[in-house]
Amino acid sequence: MEHKTRQLAVIDIGSNSVRLVIYDVFGAHFTSVYNEKILAGLGRDLRETGRLSEKGKHMCREALLRFSHILTARGLSAPLVGATAALRVAEDAPDFVATILAETGFDISPISGEDEARYAALGLLASNDRRVGIGADLGGASLELMRLEPSLKTNAERVQGVSLPLGPFDAMGGNLSELTSADYAARLPDLDAALAKTPSYLDNEDVLYLVGGAWRNLAMVHQQRTQYPLRTLQGYRLSAETAQGLAHWARTDGIDELLNWPGMRKARAETLPYAGLMLERLIQRFAPKHVVISMAGLREGLVWNTLPKAVKNRDALIDGCRDFARGFVQAEHFGPPLYRFLSPLLSVLPQSFGEDIDARLLQAACHLAGLGKNLHPDHRAELVFEDVLYVPVSGLSHEARVFLSLSLFRSYTAKRQPPVSGLVDVLLTETQHHTAACIGEAIRLGIVVTGRTPSLLSDFELEIKGQTLHLNSDIARRDMVTKQVEYRLAKLAKLLGLTPVTPAN
Repeated sequence: MEHKTRQLAVIDIGSNSVRLVIYDVFGAHFTSVYNEKILAGLGRDLRETGRLSEKGKHMCREALLRFSHILTARGLSAPLVGATAALRVAEDAPDFVATILAETGFDISPISGEDEARYAALGLLASNDRRVGIGADLGGASLELMRLEPSLKTNAERVQGVSLPLGPFDAMGGNLSELTSADYAARLPDLDAALAKTPSYLDNEDVLYLVGGAWRNLAMVHQQRTQYPLRTLQGYRLSAETAQGLAHWARTDGIDELLNWPGMRKARAETLPYAGLMLERLIQRFAPKHVVISMAGLREGLVWNTLPKAVKNRDALIDGCRDFARGFVQAEHFGPPLYRFLSPLLSVLPQSFGEDIDARLLQAACHLAGLGKNLHPDHRAELVFEDVLYVPVSGLSHEARVFLSLSLFRSYTAKRQPPVSGLVDVLLTETQHHTAACIGEAIRLGIVVTGRTPSLLSDFELEIKGQTLHLNSDIARRDMVTKQVEYRLAKLAKLLGLTPVTPAN
């Protein structure tokens, strides 16, 4: 089923930030191509006044007027809008909504807390429908908690979630930069009491997924402090013990360091101690085994909700790899037949992540095969490794992302070392390293056999018989099985511990 790229715009009006994101949508995959954010602090004064911040309203209005020009020029004048807690509860919100509608044509009427939780859950599941656990989305004035399981992805009405008035502006007030560790400690009983009343369907889950800019930035700080080798936040996983330590540090000894973190805006930095406080209490309440950062949430849920049902059931990872390969003549149509050719190897490849994930990663690698053909041959392997390492696709853990990068790297070279020092050794096991080498060699075999010609792959077949690896071919293609092909088959067979057999044998 072929898909054309289309664009959708989302305006997200939170209690702290106002954001415009424009997405390219290709099948079940969507990635942002433009992202503009203003930290307006619209809900900063809610705790003290019950009204929107005057400065925040001014900044929000300016941003929305600007966004209206951008979207009209792009032909995207009907954006999806997710307006959340501040506009739900502020007494002057209706007047502000009416003003914005008159000036821009944008209806920024707030969604309900339940809908906010539902869209956040859909966003988490849209980016990886194999997620199971609890989702937590921390905004400026609210905290959404939702239960995640794959079956809920196609049954949106069954998504279970709750919205709580536990954002930093609501729980602590607007002067966050003046708070001390004692101020945060004083809130512990109230936060624990509120979390104790959360629904039982949120209990007994192993993974806590974190959504929201404050938690993302706190995770970024942790990566820098620990010199973590893969600087991407999507899928960043911490053990509960490590996350608890980070959270406690953020609201105690780390407050001053966070408020003065290099390159971070004050309006964001001042929310991080509270993000630590809330993360600490969530871990205490739900006792997850791991904490995982997600870049997807409300905005992505709004986009996913617009997709046709048939598209929603597609694999976003595979559509994302197909989208990334589009425009590369050597890769665009080679992936599906290459996967058919290589899929018999799944029965003998050393298992790396589990049967289902291994098959998806092999399929993803096949769609990305050939990305480097337009790059300088002396640096092709290294450039492809880094391209795939940061490719904007969903559904990958950090380990799986490195594995996929290494597989493509090994399709170009068996001897050189990957360019990011220590990355492979830190995140992959020896078995995963070996399996990636097998996939890389298998891709090279498919390329050499056919001269990278998709239509020829249907005339060849790999077959496992006991301890032998057979390359079968249509009788009319026997002349294509040259010494170079036999050499590549032998190299792959050696990695797999098998004996190679060609049609000539």
